[in-house]
Amino acid sequence: MLESDRTSWTAVLDAVRLQPGADVAAVTTIQLREAVERLVAAGQWREGDPEILVVLDAGYDAPRIAHLLGDLPVQILGRLRSDRVMRHPTPPRVYEPQGRTAPKHGSESAASPINSSNHPVLGPSSA
Repeated sequence: MLESDRTSWTAVLDAVRLQPGADVAAVTTIQLREAVERLVAAGQWREGDPEILVVLDAGYDAPRIAHLLGDLPVQILGRLRSDRVMRHPTPPRVYEPQGRTAPKHGSESAASPINSSNHPVLGPSSA
C-alpha cells in the first residue's frame, strides 16, 4: 500500500488492541479508510491512478471489507484459509414426487494445491 512498484515489504500502519467481541471487520475498515484518505490528501493517489491494492491475510472478512470500502479507490485481495470450502451455485429446482427438499447448496469446489516447482508465475523454489 505504500509502494508504487511491486515489493515484498510491508509496513504496519496501525496497531489496535481489540476488546473481546469487537467487530474486527469494522475496526479494519476504519483503519483502511483513514489510511486511504491520508494517501489521497497527501497527493499519493489522484483521480485516474490505478486503484490502491489492499492485501488482507486469511483472518479478515475480505468480502465484507470490500463492500464497506466500496466508495474508495481500492481493490481488496484477501487470502483464503486452506480449509475454506466454496460451493457451486444451487442446481435448479426440479419436481420431486417423493417430497424430498431441494438442495440448499451446490456441490463443493475445492482449490488444488499449487506445485510451485512448475508454476508459470511462482517458478522454481529458491529455497
